[in-house]
Amino acid sequence: MSTSKRLRADRVIRSHYRETVHFQDLTERMAIRLSAVSTYAGRSHFEPWGKILASVHDHANHRGIFTPLVYVEYETADAPCEPGMKIDVRGESWLAKTIDETGAIRHIAREGRHTLYAPDGRIIGAARMVNVFTRYDPDPARRRVTELPEELGLGPLPSRVTEIPAAESIIEGGRRADFADSESHVWHYGHTDPNRHVNGMAYLRAMEEFVADSMARAGHELERLYFARARIVYRKPCFRGERYRRMGWYRSEAPLTIAGAFRKEGDPGDASPATAIELVMLQHG
Repeated sequence: MSTSKRLRADRVIRSHYRETVHFQDLTERMAIRLSAVSTYAGRSHFEPWGKILASVHDHANHRGIFTPLVYVEYETADAPCEPGMKIDVRGESWLAKTIDETGAIRHIAREGRHTLYAPDGRIIGAARMVNVFTRYDPDPARRRVTELPEELGLGPLPSRVTEIPAAESIIEGGRRADFADSESHVWHYGHTDPNRHVNGMAYLRAMEEFVADSMARAGHELERLYFARARIVYRKPCFRGERYRRMGWYRSEAPLTIAGAFRKEGDPGDASPATAIELVMLQHG
């Protein structure tokens, strides 16, 4: 792994890792499944910044400043791989700020773009991952970080400006769902991660199952379709023991695109979803 050496808020960290393809992450066509792309992009995205942020994040005691994921895009090329094969993961990541309608700083974000390459140079997957700086605090106002801590030595603010998509960019407000859960489900211990909430990939896997079952009930043939791309907005964390319901909307036919939402049981019907997911399905060649 190599990174740039400039210590300032506008630096770009470039990373290069070699990862081993695991059998359990491959489909019957020997391609990396969509929900496994984060497994291979994760080290490229988290490890370099994890070292930088260690001075302000007490992970064991959940104190200080940390940077949870708020938005991701994943893509798989459905390209053949082999278990044990070494693939290259090349990434770039940087800091940026988001601006509200008054021109004030809303968030400081950490954005990364990572590409997975087979040994012959084929692109077999890609990821865009966006985190925001926040604090462990029950008060939303005190959670927000609008200036980088001095102990990081990076300066107070990055000059780059970015936008973080909202759940409304995926879910069409006011439109009745095309299909929905008939009963609630519950998040359990196996869905959680060390941040003490439901892991981001648990939402994607649960939505894939829900969409596939709903499409099959509607008469769609799934033999040649596969989940090729996903956009996910994490708006509100879910926790072990909480109940949820899923709903989905068909957005387009070419390519087949479905929007899905997770709502916590008990939330009002017009509340924004806890998580919104857009799934694109393509046909095998």
